[in-house]
Amino acid sequence: MNRTPLRPRRLTLAGMALTAGALLITAPATADTTRPDATTHPLVVVVDTPWEEIVPMDKAAHSNGIWVSDVGQTDLTDVTVTIDASALKTVSDDVDVPCDPDGDLIGVCHGIGPVRRGVPVRVGAVRVGRPKTSAAGLSRQVRITASGGDGSHGMQRYTVTVREAGQVFDRAANARERLAPGGTLPLPGGFTNFTRTALPAVEVRLTLSPGLSLTERFRNCVWEREQTRWTTVSCKVRGPFDPLSSYDLDLGTVRADTDAMRESIGYEVGLWSSGNAHSSPMGNQRAGDGPDELTAVPRSSAATHLRTDAKVQHPLRTAVDVANTADFAVTGTTLRGRPGDVVRAEFTVRNLGPGSRSATPKEESGNYDSLWLSVPPGVTVVHAPSTCYGHKTDRPSARPPLREPGLGGPKGRGYGCGSPSPLGNYLAAGKELRYVFEFRVEASGDLRPGFVTTLYREGDPRPKNNTARVEVKER
Repeated sequence: MNRTPLRPRRLTLAGMALTAGALLITAPATADTTRPDATTHPLVVVVDTPWEEIVPMDKAAHSNGIWVSDVGQTDLTDVTVTIDASALKTVSDDVDVPCDPDGDLIGVCHGIGPVRRGVPVRVGAVRVGRPKTSAAGLSRQVRITASGGDGSHGMQRYTVTVREAGQVFDRAANARERLAPGGTLPLPGGFTNFTRTALPAVEVRLTLSPGLSLTERFRNCVWEREQTRWTTVSCKVRGPFDPLSSYDLDLGTVRADTDAMRESIGYEVGLWSSGNAHSSPMGNQRAGDGPDELTAVPRSSAATHLRTDAKVQHPLRTAVDVANTADFAVTGTTLRGRPGDVVRAEFTVRNLGPGSRSATPKEESGNYDSLWLSVPPGVTVVHAPSTCYGHKTDRPSARPPLREPGLGGPKGRGYGCGSPSPLGNYLAAGKELRYVFEFRVEASGDLRPGFVTTLYREGDPRPKNNTARVEVKER
C-alpha cells in the first residue's frame, strides 16, 4: 500500500534531535565511517509530541502523529511500521491505533512508501480519549518500529502521562437551572481525589452571586459577604479521603431572592491546610450556626448530576436563570445658556426593577460602557467624570484612535462611562449611576440635540427608555 508523502506538522529541534539520535543508533558502524552508504537505509521514526500529558476528565481526545523518514542514499518502496500502544490499556478505554483491525492496540502498517530521502511520510496517529480515574499519576510508553525489506530499520518511543489533578469538584446542580423569584433549588455536590495520596480533610468552597443564598448554615463552614455582594462559603470537610476515589456532599438548598435574575454558583475543592483555618472569623465573616455539619460520603453508582465535561483547570459553575426582568432607564436634560456660559448637567442610569443584575456577556462585548453620551454639536465638554472616556466621534468606536481625550478628558464628542460603583456593572433594583458633566455653550447656533443611552438592553421590558435626548436651548 503506497501512501502520499506528507510533511509533519512540527518537526522541531526535538525532531531534529531524534533524527540525529536515530542515525547514531541505526547506522552500522565501520572502522572507516558511520555515514550511511549506498546499500544501507537507516529509517528514522518521528512523533509529534515525545511526551504527551493528559489530565483526568479531559473530554478532548489527544492525537499523536507518527512519521517515518529515510536518511539513506536510496528511496525505499516497502516499509513496515509497527505501533505497540498496548500499555495504554491502563490509561484509557478509548484508544485508537493505526492498522489495528483486532483492537489489541498493536498496529502493523505494511507497504508504506515510497519513502524518499529527507521527505517524511505520515503513517497515522495514536488517539487517546478520556483517561481513567485510576490512571492519574501513571506514565505509559508507546513503542514504534520501522523496517524495510533490505534490513534497514528505526525505532522510537514516546510517553503518555496522566497528570495528578488534585481534587476536582465534579458533581453539582445542572450546568443551567431555572427558578422563580424566591424559589429554591436542591444543591447536590461531590468531588474526586485525583491523586495517589490519602487526605485527612478538604476545603469545600462555594461562591454565590448577589441574588442567591444557601439555606443551610453548616457549623463547619464560614460565610463571608464581599463588598461586591458575592457570598463565599468555606467549609472544612473531614475525611479520610482515599486516593483515586469519589465522594458526594449534600449542600442543602439555595434560595433565589425576589430581585434575583442572572445568577450563578461556583464550586471548588482543595486540600485543607492550616492556612485555611477560620477558627476566629473576623470582620464580615460569620461562622455557621446550624445544627448540622457538612459531611462527605463515598459516591454510589446511583449519584446524579455528574459533570463529566468539567475542565479541571477551571472551577465548576452553575448558571441560575431567575424568571425576572429589569427595566433600565436613562435621564436626558436640556442645556440652557448664552454663548460662553458653562452649564452643569447630570445624567443617570437607573434600574427600575424588579430584578437586579450585572451586564450580560453580550452587553459587555459592546464598545461602550454603562452610559454613552453623544455630545450635542452646539456645546463643548469642559469637565467630564473620571470614569468617562472621551472620544473624538459622537458614536462608539470599536478601536479608539490615539490621542483621544481619554478618561475625564475635555472636548470629546462622545463619552463612554464606566460604573463608579465598587459593584462594577451590577445594578440593584432601585439604584442608579450618576454622571455630572460641565458644558460650554458655543456661538455656532447649531442647536441639534445629542443623546444618552445605556448598555443595559438585553431583555429590557421597556427598551424605549434606554435612550434620552440632550437638548440645547439658547437664552
